[in-house]
Amino acid sequence: MGRSLKALVVALALGGVALQASAEDLVVLQVAPGATKEGSVGWQLQMGAKSWFDEVNVRGGVGGKQIKLVAVDEGNDISAQTKSLIKEHQPAALFGFVGAAPVVKLVADKVLDTAQVPLVGAHTGAAVVAADKNASMVFLTRATYADEVDKVMKQLATIGIRKFVVFHSEDQAGLEYRDLAKAVAAKQNQTVEAVIAQPKDLSKIAPLADAVVAKEHQAVLLAVEAPAAAAFVKRYREQGGSGQIVGMSTVEGVRLAETAGPKASRGVALAQVAPNPRNESYAVVREFTTNYRKYGPYTEEPTQAMMEGYLAAKVITEGLKRAGGKSGLARGIGSISGFDVGGVSFTYGGASRSGSKYVEMSVIDKEGRVTR
Repeated sequence: MGRSLKALVVALALGGVALQASAEDLVVLQVAPGATKEGSVGWQLQMGAKSWFDEVNVRGGVGGKQIKLVAVDEGNDISAQTKSLIKEHQPAALFGFVGAAPVVKLVADKVLDTAQVPLVGAHTGAAVVAADKNASMVFLTRATYADEVDKVMKQLATIGIRKFVVFHSEDQAGLEYRDLAKAVAAKQNQTVEAVIAQPKDLSKIAPLADAVVAKEHQAVLLAVEAPAAAAFVKRYREQGGSGQIVGMSTVEGVRLAETAGPKASRGVALAQVAPNPRNESYAVVREFTTNYRKYGPYTEEPTQAMMEGYLAAKVITEGLKRAGGKSGLARGIGSISGFDVGGVSFTYGGASRSGSKYVEMSVIDKEGRVTR
């Protein structure tokens, strides 16, 4: 394989790792930053998907064909790279791209339309993707950022929390969360007292956290990724900050607790767009746990991104079944309505490219575990 040094081909059959996919296999292609690096968001999505695809393959695959996951580190030109990889691997679907930017680029460059290959389960809830009428080949398997913010702020309002500070990244996701928080607050007698942009240098977060502690507020919304969230939370708690901290879905709770420590992270609430991997009241979580133990990297605590990947894999599999194979997969997924995977339901065909409205609130306990 021409990209064997960069690509990790996960053979999702019982036999383990293979060097390349057979022409008879159904290839699912992932292109994401650090996709071949253990611990990255892309890798976590991949491990979740693998846990389901492995099980499907043990049961005989789809239409007698095995599903194979090809994961490649994202390069500088996502459109050119994806075009080349589609030509090389002839995938049934793309999966697990991270962030809105690569998806927007693929849609604008008509890569998906030209190849007639759908992208399923991108790790984003951005309106620029979810509301794009030209993104007919994109199928999000998570709720939008708007769904998240609405759920979080309404739930906090029920316990009397009205004054917020928003700590956000300056990328597309962080800016959208910031604007959504302001818009929702204006509608329901809440106020955003301050918005603070995350500096690229995480060592500069400490004085910003100090300033938040000194400001009147009841809650802090973290619209950043786990490393920045951990730096903020640790300093905020050290300085006596007592507001309710809420991490949006960009904050991976397991990583936050590992980095900030259980003492600082205790009580941090998290908006999650897939069921908490510890919440076994959901049939899909019980199934995931069983399959993850059989096929996953047992040394790694299951994460929210892994569960996201697992759900996306189930949608891909259902689409393949409905389409009778990779031809017409987009049509197969587009026909999904009320598809319950065990507590989470998916419906496509509406104005939004997102098939799920699921948002759950979890909290980090005194042991640093993400619980209900």
